[in-house]
Amino acid sequence: MLRFAVVTFEILALIMILRSAFVQFWLSDMRTTTTQWMHGISMTIDNQQLAKFRNEISAHVQDLTDPQTKYLHKITSTKTELYNFNLHYCHAGDKNPYIYGRNLRHVCGEISRKGILDKFT
Repeated sequence: MLRFAVVTFEILALIMILRSAFVQFWLSDMRTTTTQWMHGISMTIDNQQLAKFRNEISAHVQDLTDPQTKYLHKITSTKTELYNFNLHYCHAGDKNPYIYGRNLRHVCGEISRKGILDKFT
């Protein structure tokens, strides 16, 4: 009977401690840190994929000027940027002041062929 009372008291004490403000703050801080860590890992994978894509495109586009090269790096910096570029200039047919003509067709073709935005929503 004494053992049951001690175990019950320990369980109740543990519940009280876990519900305290300090422990809740500590657990939420751990959750935030873990979330940021997981987001960082996913962004690293995306950045590696985009860097590889950028290098493959850069090797095949013709004579880009410095502003065009900077623009290419900008649109391949994140999947959101690449998605917006693809939406506006590849699908909607808007005029792009930096990448146009054969280079634009090549970039749009590579985006479609590689399927880099297939899982992006």
